Amino acid sequence: MPSTAAPVPSLHDLEVLLQRHWGHVRFRPLQEPVVLEAATGRDVIAILPTGGGKSICYQVPGLHRGGVCLVISPLVALMADQVAGLKRAGVHAAAITAGLHPKDMERTLSRFQHGPGGFVFVAPERLIQPSFSSACKTMPVRTVAVDEAHCVSQWGHAFRKDYLHLTVLREWHPGASWIALTATATPLVAGHIETLLQLRDPARFRMPMRRKNLSFQVIQVSERHEAVEDWARRTQGSAILYVRTRRESESMAALIRRAGIPAGPYHAGMDRQTRDDHQARWLTGDLRILACTTAFGMGIDKPDVRDIAHAHIPEAPESYIQESGRAGRDGLPARAVILADGQALSDAESRVHSQWPSPDDVRSVLQSLANLLGAAVGTITEEPGEVDLGELGRRTGLAKSGVNKCLDLLDRNGTVALHHTGPHWRFQWLKDGRTPSRNEGGPTLQDRCLESLSTRHPEQHTGWVRLDLDGLGNQLGAEKPKLKSTLLRLQEMEFIRLSPPEGRRAVTFPVGRPDADTFHLPAEILAERVRDGHDRWNVMRKYVTGDSCRAVLLESGFESGDDQPCGVCDLCSPPPDPTREDILSLIGNGIRAIELQRLVPAAHRPKVRDILEDMRSRGDIRWNRDRFFPPGDPLG
Repeated sequence: MPSTAAPVPSLHDLEVLLQRHWGHVRFRPLQEPVVLEAATGRDVIAILPTGGGKSICYQVPGLHRGGVCLVISPLVALMADQVAGLKRAGVHAAAITAGLHPKDMERTLSRFQHGPGGFVFVAPERLIQPSFSSACKTMPVRTVAVDEAHCVSQWGHAFRKDYLHLTVLREWHPGASWIALTATATPLVAGHIETLLQLRDPARFRMPMRRKNLSFQVIQVSERHEAVEDWARRTQGSAILYVRTRRESESMAALIRRAGIPAGPYHAGMDRQTRDDHQARWLTGDLRILACTTAFGMGIDKPDVRDIAHAHIPEAPESYIQESGRAGRDGLPARAVILADGQALSDAESRVHSQWPSPDDVRSVLQSLANLLGAAVGTITEEPGEVDLGELGRRTGLAKSGVNKCLDLLDRNGTVALHHTGPHWRFQWLKDGRTPSRNEGGPTLQDRCLESLSTRHPEQHTGWVRLDLDGLGNQLGAEKPKLKSTLLRLQEMEFIRLSPPEGRRAVTFPVGRPDADTFHLPAEILAERVRDGHDRWNVMRKYVTGDSCRAVLLESGFESGDDQPCGVCDLCSPPPDPTREDILSLIGNGIRAIELQRLVPAAHRPKVRDILEDMRSRGDIRWNRDRFFPPGDPLG
């Protein structure tokens, strides 16, 4: 087994590497202590702010220590970005992803087994795949870097069960040093990271999250769509708009384009080619604004983002800190704003209260799961059975997200075990597929697709059928993105029901299927998570409704919170007082007093009350039944 030892470096040695490969003369103040400890071979956990240069914190130590640096990363886009950056720096790097041809994967793995070393990026689920695990065991791995390490904690805001498998690397490479990196972690989550990754006497670094160039703002708005359009017009340079749903991603991007600003959507429901194209165009400046769900952003390194807006109120401070922290990474002034209409607070509160299923929901999913898999009480299953989340939802009356959470809770309790699903799609007939075409120009792609499916899989078969997308695409002469769009359209027309890989879960009962009627989850599995979710929401609620510094309020749930006002948020440095014209514009054709108060920043309310009283005494506005009206309005 290769030696994992490396000479203890001086700061000068590491700065030489930094300048040679990345062109920087010295490390940032936040990077220097992390790099020094990691390069000596000591385990490290580093919680650095978004945009704080976390990549350098494992890349320089990994390069110094030699051999292979294995990087665990959660997203393909993040891996691609890091690999491209290392190659530009003249460092050998590659990502092992599902998109790699088997022969290319074999050659890549062989180079890292027998070559001079470098950086290998993999998703955590790759570790359980035999072809990779057998190769990884023989690689000279000297450093393991875990990016977005908060994903390992069940209490983190982006938990991924696959991160729990990482400790197998301790068995394969006992001499390797570990570097765990994340931008946000509460003390509880940081403790989980150390324990679950089995970090050995780690050096701990928790840097302040605050960046002096980033101004936080909460703007109360009358109408969200108008506010988004106004925000988009005021942006200067690249910007991101975060929205709640895929549908909003599409509609908000269209709204911004109608305002004459190049914009595009980005969400997990788009085909990868289109999604990657929108991201690439935004990175180059061809698109100024991306309207995104939270599917976008992790690890995206674009330093000149000036504005980030949320058209909803996030439920947890960790996710908001990460998303807003993507602005102003170049150190120049940047803004992060929440556009909150009259429903925003109650909508977010409702989501928090409904984000975890009830005990009855869990029992219902358990029973429906057992019915679909034909598992009687006490049954132990070894071969995973795949179930469609939509089917479970129809049987239980829950949304797919609710079904998923029930399954995850059952998995965490050990009641079921969740496994990876196959990459294939499935479909089910809903009605006769041989509907004659009404297109005078001949059969459309939809018609030909239905005809082919009917021939391959007669409609009499009412169960789920495996779809051969490659074969069907070759027969119809349609590329995969176009074929998937056609199949989705047929689903909308209720000819078929689709089950893509991400819409299924593979499940076993490892210790005997329990009786759903008498099943109870332990309190720590559900009740404590509900309480934790409410605690996180309370931080965000205070952030939105508070009257002190936004940055202080946002950081209140974290160990490294700074109790000194930031001086740049909308509460520390409020905009100029509204003029009489501004107030008349807010009143419009009439507005309730409570709504007008919500729209006026807290710092300006005493001044606005004085102006309103003066305007009323002069007859410039009228008052009737708790509403303000413009002068001469008949309702006034």
